Amino acid sequence: MNSVMTRSNYPHLPQVEDLLRMIEQWCKSTGVTRADLARLLEVDRSAITHTFQRQRKLDYEESVQILDYLLNRLSPLPEETIKLLCIRPRELKRIQSSDTVAKAASKLMEDDFTQIPVFGGDKYLGLATDRMIIERLLDPNETRFEGRWIDRLRKMTIKEADIIETSSMYPLDSSITSVAQALKQFYAVMLSDKDQPKSIVTRWDYLKLLT
Repeated sequence: MNSVMTRSNYPHLPQVEDLLRMIEQWCKSTGVTRADLARLLEVDRSAITHTFQRQRKLDYEESVQILDYLLNRLSPLPEETIKLLCIRPRELKRIQSSDTVAKAASKLMEDDFTQIPVFGGDKYLGLATDRMIIERLLDPNETRFEGRWIDRLRKMTIKEADIIETSSMYPLDSSITSVAQALKQFYAVMLSDKDQPKSIVTRWDYLKLLT
């Protein structure tokens, strides 16, 4: 629950046979050739041929790269990068994992957020979310505590309370489609520059496409 996903919408890929069938189907739908895939992965065309003949293993990163590429070809959304929605990236508000749950709740309420990025020092850990706070209110992660659970939880650190949700981190030049796919699973996506968190995009930002 607490690990940070990097550029990947597919934490659970289909089985190899289903994955290859899906890729072949999407290639036909988009007109993408095996030569195109070879250029994408920077491998010889024969390597792609051997992959589809089940003579070469398609590793996880290659699978993600191909699926992202094909999804962008299939998507009816604009081909621009996510910068279209974040011309002026929002100031990255944050909280430390050593801060209390009460402080996290206050920040969420103060800014009318559903989530806020959590850092351990300078390292991005994920998102503290209203959903996880509610879940922890209902499901204590300690069996022994004095007084009421709500009072104990209020004083716990974010790390102790385990209210950090997994989140994706994408480069600022990622496509609108790739980030949208991630937002189907996550509250928000962190945008990075040279692997350093710089801004954040949420589902709310996509409403701009309709206004």
